[in-house]
Amino acid sequence: MWTLALACAFFLCIHLMISGTTLKEQLIGGIGKIAYYTLFSLFSIVGLMWMSVAFVIALGNHDGLNHTFWTAPLFLRILALVGNFLAFLLIVLGVLSPSPSNLLSLRGLPEKPVYGIIRVSRHPILAGIGLWALIHLICNGNLASWVFFGSILAVCALGANNIDRKREAQFGEVYRLLKKRTSIVPFVAIIEGRTAFVPDELGYARMFLAASTFAVFAVLHELLFGARAL
Repeated sequence: MWTLALACAFFLCIHLMISGTTLKEQLIGGIGKIAYYTLFSLFSIVGLMWMSVAFVIALGNHDGLNHTFWTAPLFLRILALVGNFLAFLLIVLGVLSPSPSNLLSLRGLPEKPVYGIIRVSRHPILAGIGLWALIHLICNGNLASWVFFGSILAVCALGANNIDRKREAQFGEVYRLLKKRTSIVPFVAIIEGRTAFVPDELGYARMFLAASTFAVFAVLHELLFGARAL
């Protein structure tokens, strides 16, 4: 458990205490953009791998500190399956759709900034990963899962706000207007009437790919992760 806690602290540190602060600009000024982003990506991958290995060890070794507080009932696991399907849709559609908040926006906003999956969440990838982490945190009532998935959820939640801050500084009023028409939490802007839900804009091929990816992971979940999806 201590190794997992240390790995999660490292992962949180590089994302929230470096990437989201003025230290990032200082490092870029010292070593250059290419070197910074290369090192940041390397440390992020190493940190995530360290977290994952430590999490598996904490679960498999029956660590005395990994206390189990509760076991999710069947109805909650069924709801979790539906929630994870939505998470996969957000992630896959977010990867395959133009976004005003990803790295490509450094070259300019898309022609239609509020379009497709952005109507659901302006940070669809982070929202999807955050939803996935939240669902696994709730359904796995042990301390190791709470530390692991809680750290990922924190990075997604705080990272989305950090991206908003940087994009608003970059694009000014244009991005502020975009924020008024969208939300970070999925469907909030649609429910509040700030934008419309247009399913046709999501792309049927992209939705099919997302559903297929989810089905593969659901079927192979026990083989890949040692636990049944349901």
